[in-house]
Amino acid sequence: MIIGTAALVLQVIPFSDNSVIARVYTEQRGLLSIIVKGARGGKRNKKAALLQTLNLLEISVVLKENRDLHFLREMRLLEPMKSIPVSPGKTAQALYIAELLRHVIKEEEKNESLFNFLRQSLHLLDEMPESPALFHHKFSIELTRLLGFYPQNNYSTSMPFFQFTDGEFHHSEGETTCNTDDSVALNILMNTGFDRLSELKLPRKNRQQLLRSILQYYKWHMPGFKDLHTPDVLEEVFG
Repeated sequence: MIIGTAALVLQVIPFSDNSVIARVYTEQRGLLSIIVKGARGGKRNKKAALLQTLNLLEISVVLKENRDLHFLREMRLLEPMKSIPVSPGKTAQALYIAELLRHVIKEEEKNESLFNFLRQSLHLLDEMPESPALFHHKFSIELTRLLGFYPQNNYSTSMPFFQFTDGEFHHSEGETTCNTDDSVALNILMNTGFDRLSELKLPRKNRQQLLRSILQYYKWHMPGFKDLHTPDVLEEVFG
């Protein structure tokens, strides 16, 4: 069966002397792994250029039922990115987003709401004049809406500690809660839109700790969730 669909590039893995396996998240079939012939060799390889991380493509794929690998027929760039490839901060955030998605999306199943969220978030990042240092934090929290474990927005001065296990704010601190600073920052982040992230100023140490807490929350709610490598890159880029 042949399908046409929009697709976001999550990862490219060498497969043979001239081919790669591209892991893409598609609008019509969810996560797919496809063999792309002729995508290796030469700095001006057009296929390799199209398969840059988080590029939005229109692809035609030959689906092999009950198989893990499918075959690409055609692809073209659907929406060229303008600023993400040339901004170190945005590039690092895009790599983080792609790695996070590879860890949380497992199914070959259509999810139009999730695909639209990803498409809109990346478009917003690409259009921003500058890269907010908290964009990937906000993205990670908003993604949990689509994954089914968005935190309860019940913070108050009497309920100031965020609990990983149930995703709610509690009155006392414990072994499975964020500290005060992280809990306050998470509450502020949850109540700040993407368009106002540049207004938030958080010291480097607090940003790093907040991201670790967010990823710890993922671990509690996604069995098998592993540590990411890209947060280290983000720490170097944003300082």
